[in-house]
Amino acid sequence: MSDHVGSDAGSEVSVRLPEDASAAPRAAQATTPRRRARLGDRFIWAWVLTRLLMLVICFTPGYPLSSTMSDVVLYHEWGPALADGRFPGDDVRWQYPPLAVLPLLLPRMLGGQYGITFMLCALAVDLAVLCLLRGKGRATAGAWCWITGIFLLGPTCLFRFDLFVTLPVVAALLWLGRHRLFGALMAVGALMKAWPVALAFALRRDRTAVRAAVACAATGALVAIAVTIAGDGAWGFLRSQRDRGAQIEAVAATPINVARWFGWAGEVGYRYGSWELVGPGVGAAVAASLVITIAGLALLAVAVLRRDPREWTPAAGADAVLAGVLVLVVGGRVLSPQYLIWVLGVAAACLATAGTRQRPAAVLVLVAAALTHLDFPLLWVSLLKEGGFPPIAVLALRNALLVAAAVLAVRAVWRRPREDAPGQGAAAVRR
Repeated sequence: MSDHVGSDAGSEVSVRLPEDASAAPRAAQATTPRRRARLGDRFIWAWVLTRLLMLVICFTPGYPLSSTMSDVVLYHEWGPALADGRFPGDDVRWQYPPLAVLPLLLPRMLGGQYGITFMLCALAVDLAVLCLLRGKGRATAGAWCWITGIFLLGPTCLFRFDLFVTLPVVAALLWLGRHRLFGALMAVGALMKAWPVALAFALRRDRTAVRAAVACAATGALVAIAVTIAGDGAWGFLRSQRDRGAQIEAVAATPINVARWFGWAGEVGYRYGSWELVGPGVGAAVAASLVITIAGLALLAVAVLRRDPREWTPAAGADAVLAGVLVLVVGGRVLSPQYLIWVLGVAAACLATAGTRQRPAAVLVLVAAALTHLDFPLLWVSLLKEGGFPPIAVLALRNALLVAAAVLAVRAVWRRPREDAPGQGAAAVRR
């Protein structure tokens, strides 16, 4: 094979390339699809094996299956009313925006034993998230983070509807360039469970943010009008959310849990669908949660707004959302085990995006997921009744890791591109 280059004098110079050099690109092109297929198979096999192991663990004699499936029992109890268009707004355990009805009614519509059908639907959504994360051009770390994280968090993931909420959030982060679709997905997620409003931190300060905001507002308004007309009591959940106290697993409740070792005068009671601490210091813990949330979100908002729009990248947007979700989780009055699904999904989306700075935070989240499984359901009864050293120590360590992850995540958003390694920031901006 020869390559002809015209000289200044108009003559041609023949240059012969080595055969192996000319064949190399063709060989690489030929093997790339096969390599991608093998990598894809590796993801699928890892997902299948870990999920099978989760099911084996779940149905092993002695595993606290009743605690794991407690929410599904509640979903099934609400089913007849929801199917008739009546939201259980008078039930203080109903804590969800109106679109939560979709994943709760899906197993009922498909038929079969409700709990098993719900679990199968959750597995399908779990696989759908993985397929998004392993899409063409995605960094493989995101898919591995999702496979590993959900496995470490345990079977609880398959019996909570938070997987269904995480799907549109991950899709929105991976399709950040499709601004109107991003806005519509944000509205859908927020109307299933409020935390996806953190997606707003991903927006760039230019006209693309306006498009996304308009799509979000239009989608949200249409859905809100539809559910208000079609359902009775669609917004009753707001009252119950307002009155909630400090749930036993919340970060702000950690000092009170430690005080239980030393004879704290309060008790643990079931209120508003979760186990809350009732007694001295709880009011201060609730106030601290509010302060942490407001301060953390304000700090993050300043970090996002101070950034030059020209420095924005998809990775910067996803990183800001992870920081926002971690602040909401750390500052919340409630920190149920399934909340880690949100964090894992957003962390995986960050790791699937080139240029992310959230790898340290993602590692801490993975460790926190394993400790959360140990806390619930394995040490759950002991935490509620005795409040002894092992369960409280595990819970305190888990909460400390989440606080550290939140601090690292917010710090990563504050850093400017020039603070990266030489040339790294500029490359990110060009991309």
